Amino acid sequence: MSISRPRYGNTFEYDRVMNVFFYTSNVEKLLQARLLFMRHGYDLKHFKGDREPYDEDYALGTKALLMRAIQQVNREFGVRSIFFVEDTSLRIDVLSAEKSFPGLAVKEWFSKTTFSELDADLKGKGNDRHATVHSDIALYLPTLSEPLFFHGESAGHIADEPPNFEPSIQYPWLTPHTFNGWFWPEGAKRRLGEMEFEESLAFDFRAKSLSSMLSRLEELNAALNLRPNFYTVRRPAYGAGQLSLIPQAAKTILLVVGDKCAGKSTFSDHMTGYEDVRVYEASNVLRLIAEQKGVIPGTADEALLFLETFGWDVVASKIAQYIETSDALWDIVTGLRTPEELLLLKRRFPESHIVLIDADARIRFERHIKRARDQEIRSFQSFAEQDAKQRQFGVMRVATEIADFVINNEASISSYKSKIDALLGGITSTTSRDQRPRPFSEIHRCLSALRLLASPATCEQISDATAELGGRVRVYNTNRALKELPEFANRIQHTQSLLQYGLTERGRALVELLDILKGFPRHLVDSLELPFS
Repeated sequence: MSISRPRYGNTFEYDRVMNVFFYTSNVEKLLQARLLFMRHGYDLKHFKGDREPYDEDYALGTKALLMRAIQQVNREFGVRSIFFVEDTSLRIDVLSAEKSFPGLAVKEWFSKTTFSELDADLKGKGNDRHATVHSDIALYLPTLSEPLFFHGESAGHIADEPPNFEPSIQYPWLTPHTFNGWFWPEGAKRRLGEMEFEESLAFDFRAKSLSSMLSRLEELNAALNLRPNFYTVRRPAYGAGQLSLIPQAAKTILLVVGDKCAGKSTFSDHMTGYEDVRVYEASNVLRLIAEQKGVIPGTADEALLFLETFGWDVVASKIAQYIETSDALWDIVTGLRTPEELLLLKRRFPESHIVLIDADARIRFERHIKRARDQEIRSFQSFAEQDAKQRQFGVMRVATEIADFVINNEASISSYKSKIDALLGGITSTTSRDQRPRPFSEIHRCLSALRLLASPATCEQISDATAELGGRVRVYNTNRALKELPEFANRIQHTQSLLQYGLTERGRALVELLDILKGFPRHLVDSLELPFS
């Protein structure tokens, strides 16, 4: 199962989804697991405690230790839920005999061992630096007599020199301060701790065990959603009574847009620090819809043709179904590319907010090179050409016009994360307090004038019509605004002296979206003064 790119399958179609808890006191483990769950459409819940919720008796061995942990959690905390526990172990070959060393005690061993001490020990034994890291998970389901076990491991060697790199702020398990900073997996170009997140997935021992468990959970959730004719219900003679009704907390829906490498994925990945989050990545929903129709768009041109054929809002329509059945407190939609998608979602969910992530093209290009996702785009010119192609979808032509909130992401990752927290912490109080209407922009007035005229018109005619719509737009400005919107205003050059524009069907959708948004203020997150928690 691919974990570098989300593949939701039927996850968001399900009426019933298992609540899964992770019992751990290790925040880094929790964030890593929650991120992988979220990338497959599932919410991971957490048992909050100040200590590991079970005793670790390493003499038992891995499987017995995990089974004992399951029993102890159930006994001490009265748990009646689906949950899992995870333990990591390490085998350094030259220091091991029949039993692995340091084995399950890797945490304690690492805390009191320096790199120089280990290096000297290895060199004193022939400098065999081979090591293997194991991750083992036990998943408890109340209806099974024994837990389900999942295993992941990564073989490699201990680096020749101590780590000398900065820890990842976004992905804190990728760091020089754990064994990940000393460990160089087989086939890798660098240590596990210094890898980029998506690069690390193929080499990360815990990502492997979590991925294996997620595959099984997908099967279990599919079985949970079988229609009644597929199974027989054996009911007790007398019911146990009705469940009490629990009121739902208010839901927040964010529609996150931005250019390639602006920070949309980082925004959604940052949400792993929040409870009750669902993330819908539009490109992956598009792929799911396309697979069902037997058409797989491989390029931007093919995606444009697919949307033109099946509907510019087909992705948003599917996501709207997911949101309507979601019980999450936060529904985050990333990567929407057409105004028609935003129009559908704003009609369906008027309380939703459009968030623009903005960044300079050169900075985004540097991020693209660092991530090394698309090897075909290696020059800034080709990167800019891809930006231009993406603008044909429409949203990025008018992103600053339609955004309720704008986050500038050109500084450090810490600064960006702070801005995200500021937005999330103050979004409700801001929108309820500040009801100043958004300015009636030149683009909005020009497109509205074309709709009013109901036929192709010259810039002079359009300028005259704007006088009735909140203020005249100068003739020159009319031409300047509309020529930048070829998908929405059709440019008709009859002669050198006769130029007209006509409103397209896509243009009508954009005007409707702008009409909806006109009553809402637009905020630059840097300038907000909010009562953040």
